Formats: sequence, structure tokens, C-alpha cells
Amino acid sequence: MIVERPTYIQQIAPFIGKHVIKVLTGVRRSGKSTLLDLIKPVLISHGADENNILHLRFESERYANIRTDDDLVDYVASHVDTTRPVTLLLDEIQEVDHWEKALRSFMVDYDADMYITGSNAYVLSSDLATFITGRYVTINVFPLSFKEFLVALRDNEPQADPHVAFRRYVEQGGFPFQTELEFDQSSSLKYLEDLFSTILLKDVVKRNNIRDVDLLERIVRYAICEEGHLITPKSIADYLKSERRSTSQETVANYLNAAEQAYLIYRAPRQDLIGKRILQFNEKYYVVDQGLRQAIGMNNTAGIDQVLEGIVYMELRRRGYHVAVGKVGQKEVDFIATKDTTTEYYQVTYLCSDDATREREFSSLEAIDDNYPKTVLSLDAFPYSRNGVLGKNIVDWLLDD
Repeated sequence: MIVERPTYIQQIAPFIGKHVIKVLTGVRRSGKSTLLDLIKPVLISHGADENNILHLRFESERYANIRTDDDLVDYVASHVDTTRPVTLLLDEIQEVDHWEKALRSFMVDYDADMYITGSNAYVLSSDLATFITGRYVTINVFPLSFKEFLVALRDNEPQADPHVAFRRYVEQGGFPFQTELEFDQSSSLKYLEDLFSTILLKDVVKRNNIRDVDLLERIVRYAICEEGHLITPKSIADYLKSERRSTSQETVANYLNAAEQAYLIYRAPRQDLIGKRILQFNEKYYVVDQGLRQAIGMNNTAGIDQVLEGIVYMELRRRGYHVAVGKVGQKEVDFIATKDTTTEYYQVTYLCSDDATREREFSSLEAIDDNYPKTVLSLDAFPYSRNGVLGKNIVDWLLDD
């Protein structure tokens, strides 16, 4: 079953037929390849010649002979009519050496409308910027949002209750292949466990020539286990030393960056809301999908506060916000979300049912001296609000347009 993803089609639509390369990036198996399939009829409806669309999947053995930019240029020249407008859909482009040179050639030599996907931030590297400066637009593709997850689940279970479905989303996450498994939990978690290994090996180890795979996995697992907690390369190095696995802070930082480049984890910088500056130490990391966390042996139900924070973080990123964690005096603000000229503040907690929790969560937002929206998200059925700070149920917030 293919999950329709209209939000991404809407993001792509303004650039159809324009001479900019559409770059779809995101973690492996988040649905980038499917989006290329979904966009085809849209392209045709916008006037693309169905017979002059070339769709290449570079992880397929069918195209194993295309491994360099010259191979790609020759293949395209021999398979489309280059005297007329051509549409190129190039999936997992990073498998082709020096692919950016081929794309520049297509931009110069042909009337080409190009769409590419990649599972590593390498596709947005300085090489790409050098060869096609100002001539590409990025669309970040994430695993299914809870809203998309619920729509897909209701194809199997039409009466699925959102709050019951959310408990499944907490443990299974939103990788689209679950639809093929009919959302069976055991099968989904086995798939996610193998996917985690594949991402590490193909998109982190192979791409960065990492030799110590065990050390990499320990560092990434630690970052995921400590999701939502302030950590540093030093704190991770100290932990590894206590486990009789010594390494340098520089190596830890490099390995975290490599995992981030593969879109496996996301880093949220820390911002001082009073001094209006980014703090250099203590950042938070979030795994791209909570199903991966459960699949590699962590208990998402036991760590529900961390998991909810991670779900909210990724939803804000999915909605196009830049997200930082905040500090106001001695108080912590979970998220500062900015987009264009808009700023929003969020606290995330499991339940806000006792006075101590309410005071902690609301007072942090009340200490911020501006008039931007401030929200406390929880699983409370009847959220509490005070002093202009809105309380909202997380499930309802996730289903908002």
C-alpha cells in the first residue's frame, strides 16, 4: 500500500517545471523513492511528456553499470530525446561518483526538470553548492507523522481511535513500510531493528570510512538512550571510559556528526533566551523516529517523557520550524520553534496533573518576556492553561492542520 503524502507534493508543486533541482533528502526508507512515484502523475498533469520521463533507481542492480558521472551522462543521452524538455527522476543519487558534475551538465545542455533523492546530507555538501550554486531547493522527507500514520492505519482499521493509535505510534514509529506489514508490532520492530543496522552500515560507516563500528554503535545508542537530555562529547567519552571503552571527545563529536549527516539523529542547539545567544555546550539529540528507539532495545513506555519530547521535536521539524532548546535564567524551555518571523515556545510532559509538575512546566514559559505563543503539551485529557500559556493534548496538537 502506498501512503499518499500530500504535504510533500504541495511543497514540490511550486517548483515543477522550474530550472532548479528538487533535492529530496531524509533518512533511508522514509518514503523518498515513493514520492518520486507519487509525483509522476502530477508532473504529467503539469505538461511533462510521459514518454520523456526517465526514472533511475541507483540501488537497483538494473542500473549497476551507472557508477560515474560519465556513465550517467551517456545513459541519459541514449534513453531520452534531449532535443525536447526532459524530466529526470534520480533515486539515491549518491551511489553515482561525481554525480553533481552530471547534473550540472544536464542543466547546461538540456531543458531538464530534475528531481533527486539521497539518504545522506552529502547530497547537500559543498560540492553540490559549488556546481549548482543557487539552483536547487531542498525538501526534507521524514517518516510518517502521526496524522499520516493514522490515515494509513485506518485503511486497515477504519474505526481506529486516535488516542489508542497513538500508543502504537509511540512504540512503532512511522516508517512507511509498516503498511506492508499491516502494522503488526512484532514484524514492524524486527524490520526497524534491521533498518537501524542498515542505516549505520550504509549511510554512516560506508560513507565516512569508519573502521570502529562497535564504537560508533555505542555512541549512537547512548545518544538515543539519552534523548532529550543535555549531553556533550565529553559526557559520552566519560561514560564510555567507565565502560572500559576509551575514546577522545573529538571522535565522539565526529561520530555524532556522521549519524546526523545520515539523518538518523537530530541535534537541537541550546539558546539563552535572556542573552539571546546560542550556548556552546550541552545540546540535545533526538532520534528521527521513535520506533527505532524501541526496536534497538529501549522501552518507549518506560521512557515516555523522552519519547513524547522526541515526537514533538520531529513534528516541529516536519512542519518546517528551526528548533532549539531554551534556557531562561535557571529554567529550561523544551523547545524554541522559529519559522520566518514566527516564534513559538513549547514544554512537553507526560501528564500535568499535579501542582509540582504544573508549576515546573508553566513557570518556565511564564518567565519568557515576550508575546509569542506558549504551549504546554501533555497527554492530559483535559489540559490546564494559565496566565496566557495554553495547555493542549499532544494527540490533538499532532492532528492539527
